[in-house]
Amino acid sequence: MSSLNDLYVVLEVVRSATEDDIKKAFRKLARRYHPDINPGDTLAEEHFKRISEAYEILSDPLKREFYDQNGFYTEGALEQNEPQVTWGFSFKSFDFTGSAPPKGEMFSQFFSRRAARREPARGQDLEYQLAIPFADSITGTKTHITVQRRHVCTGCNGTGLTPAKNGNACASCAGTGNVTRARGRLRFLSPCPDCSGTGHAITDCVECGGESRVVRTDTVELEIPRGVSAGSRVRYSGSGDAGRYGGPAGDLYVITNVAPHAFFARAGDNLQCIVPVTFAEAALGAKIEVPTVDGKAIVRIPPGTQNGQLLRLRGLGAPSLVQPGMRGDQFVEIRIVVPRIADERSKQILREFAGLNPEDVRRDLWGFERASNREAEKKV
Repeated sequence: MSSLNDLYVVLEVVRSATEDDIKKAFRKLARRYHPDINPGDTLAEEHFKRISEAYEILSDPLKREFYDQNGFYTEGALEQNEPQVTWGFSFKSFDFTGSAPPKGEMFSQFFSRRAARREPARGQDLEYQLAIPFADSITGTKTHITVQRRHVCTGCNGTGLTPAKNGNACASCAGTGNVTRARGRLRFLSPCPDCSGTGHAITDCVECGGESRVVRTDTVELEIPRGVSAGSRVRYSGSGDAGRYGGPAGDLYVITNVAPHAFFARAGDNLQCIVPVTFAEAALGAKIEVPTVDGKAIVRIPPGTQNGQLLRLRGLGAPSLVQPGMRGDQFVEIRIVVPRIADERSKQILREFAGLNPEDVRRDLWGFERASNREAEKKV
C-alpha cells in the first residue's frame, strides 16, 4: 500500500496515536481544508474528503482494528452487534459444528501474511545559528542561509521501495497487485503485502537505500522578523527534514546572534543609552538632541538634573517579537561632564556661585553615625 494512501499519513499522526490525538489532528486539518474556508479550491475539497474518510475509520475502534490488521477497510466488512455465527458440516454420522471464532482471530487467519509496515515518521527539527547586525534586529531583514536537510526521495516518492530492475511480476499476486484471502464463503480482496499493490517485484530504493529520504544542501531565503535579540529562536514551520515514509516535515529553528551596538544596550524590549550633558545644562535645564533607532529626538533636561538620572522616551525602544506592533521604551542615563577650569575669571564665577548657593551635599554621609550615638545615649 502506498504511504500516500495510508490513513495515518492522511491525518498526519503516528500509528500509535490515541483517540484524542486523532480527533485533534482531524480538527486541525478540517479547519485548514474545509470547503467554506477554501471556496472554489477543488484540491482542498478533495483533501477534506480524504481526511473525513480517514477520521471515520480511525475514530471507530473496531474499524481501526480491522484496518491495522489488514491494511484496508470497506463498508460492510464489519457488522456492529452481529449475532454469533455457527459453522460446520456433517459427514456420515459425524457432526462438526460450533461457534465461529472471534472476529479478530478470524480475520487474522485470513490475512496472516502481512507486509512489514514502514511507519510514517515526522522529520527532525533543524537549528541554525545566524549572526546579524544590531540594526537588522530592529528593522527586520531578509537573508539567505545554506543548510543541509533531508528531502523526499524522488526515485521512490518517499516509499523507500522501487520495482526490481528485472521488471518481473510479483510472485505472490502474479502481477495483479491484489491477493484474495478466503475462508468458507467469505472472500476478501486486499493489496498484495509483498509488492505493496504495485504488481511488480520490488526492492529497496537504490537512491535512498530504503530510507525514503536523501540529503541535499539548500540555499534557504529567510525573513527575519523585527525585534529579534541575542538568543531569539525563530521557527520556520515545515522547513526542517522531510518526514520518513510520507510523515510530516520537521521545523527549522534559527537562533539569532545580534552584534552589540556602540551606543545602545538592550534589556528585553527596552533600549538604554548614556548621554553626556554640561554642568550648566543639568543645573539650568535644556533641550538636547538624543539619538534613537528611529533618528534624532528632542529631550528636555529638567533643571537640577542629577548625574545618573534616567529619562524615559516611551515607545522608542525595540519592537516586540512576542507582541507584534508593540515597542519598548528608551531610557536615557544622564552623565554630567564637569568642565576643567583654567582661567581665573571662570574660577571666580564658580566661587561666587558657591557662595550664593551654599549646600552641604555630604551631610547624609554621617547621618548613620549621629543616629548610632543617639541610640547609645538612650541606653545610658
